[in-house]
Amino acid sequence: MAMSAAKHNLVIIEMFQGGSHQDLIRQLLTLAPDSTLLTLTDRKWHWRARCGPLQLLPQLQTISRPVETLFVTSVGSLPEVVALCPHLQGARKVLYFHENQLVYPTRSEKDRDFQYGYNQIMSALMADLVLFNSSYNLESFVGNIDAFLNKMPDYKPKGTSQMIKEKSHVLHFPIEFPLKRLERTVPEILHIVWPHRWEHDKNPDDFFSSLKSLISTGHKFKVSVLGKTYQDVPEVFEEFKLAHPDFVAQWGPLESRQEYLNHLGTCDVIVSTAVHEFYGVAMLEGFWAGCLPICPNRLSYPEIYPKECLYNTTGQLTKQLRQLCKNPGLARRKWEKVVEKIDLKLYSWDGLKERYKEVLGVA
Repeated sequence: MAMSAAKHNLVIIEMFQGGSHQDLIRQLLTLAPDSTLLTLTDRKWHWRARCGPLQLLPQLQTISRPVETLFVTSVGSLPEVVALCPHLQGARKVLYFHENQLVYPTRSEKDRDFQYGYNQIMSALMADLVLFNSSYNLESFVGNIDAFLNKMPDYKPKGTSQMIKEKSHVLHFPIEFPLKRLERTVPEILHIVWPHRWEHDKNPDDFFSSLKSLISTGHKFKVSVLGKTYQDVPEVFEEFKLAHPDFVAQWGPLESRQEYLNHLGTCDVIVSTAVHEFYGVAMLEGFWAGCLPICPNRLSYPEIYPKECLYNTTGQLTKQLRQLCKNPGLARRKWEKVVEKIDLKLYSWDGLKERYKEVLGVA
């Protein structure tokens, strides 16, 4: 979809318009409603990453005059976009990383598609400003560039990581937290929520393994398994639901964002077992709603949450949940201490809005 504007002061391009990508674009448009927006739908990510610029060509051809600022996310190749649209060549180019392909989990390193990471490196080289949603995202990208390019058989480039590092910064994804939290009462039974995509990289096996361990030792709880589902759902989801229906409070995504936020407000603990996470919007939303976060001590989590919210092994996760099952009210008391240590303005739209204005050149 293309939105025409009297002047092409700002062009925003999103080649995978869904989820947090779509949320960010919607927020940017509130700051620059007259910008030109070019998007592709959030289907077939691999095709968007490979062919997005070409698929975007009919929309790029609507840009009829030079552009001052281009804001684009790292899904497709920025050099290819610019090559297809001469009016973008002189623009100030801002590249935003929701994720990076250099450390995206694969079953083995041989399975990693070199082209995805290469496209992101070339895009970062072309950009004037490179932004990442977390320090982990920035450091894991920049820190792996040289080793990644070293896979080339010859003419291996030197100094690429330093060139990109010098223009890279962290700008957190801005979350629109509601104005008020739901009132809470002391729970009689612990309510655990898992609000992530139903995919292998979110590591549902460890989550359900921990729950089954609790059940086997006679602990009581209820669980809400939320998050977006896709065509290929790991078998562990259906296996748990069929084996333990009495423990399920909610199964599957809710119809609206408001229902989702309201449901988070009824939960006590929010859990991640992810092996892939560059930020963690759902965990922050649950934490804001009053859920005690329990996260693995890896990825982006240690830069956001204090050590009392982190675990190193599935056994440690199970131990923490077992303690909370025995004393459900403890989750709230722990949350009250943790919330004093985390400044949610660092991750909120209200707290980040001015920085995004500067990035877009609309301050």
